[in-house]
Amino acid sequence: MVGRDNAHIPKESWPSFTWYLIEFAIVFAVANLIAFQIIPMADEIIGQKNLLYCEQVSWLSKCAPTEEEVSDQGLLNWIYWGIVGAVFFGWYIVIRGFIIKKPILGNR
Repeated sequence: MVGRDNAHIPKESWPSFTWYLIEFAIVFAVANLIAFQIIPMADEIIGQKNLLYCEQVSWLSKCAPTEEEVSDQGLLNWIYWGIVGAVFFGWYIVIRGFIIKKPILGNR
């Protein structure tokens, strides 16, 4: 018996970039979830300090230490996006490049 030729096979009919887009969205979501879960531990390690709070008044800048201890949000942002970047590096370079041996956007 011969099979029918009218079966829908997504790999042959979808544009190939959509698979990369779906993969990117999944990796991005997982990377942000991992970073979101790790950031509280990093905040505990860094600790809270009395940071300088600056207020711009015309050409003068008045800086004073904060009244209560706060986390350094700038440093936490760097750590957050560093974790996201590390997950991307781990997936696209290490896992996909060396272990699976599937090139990124390679010729078909």
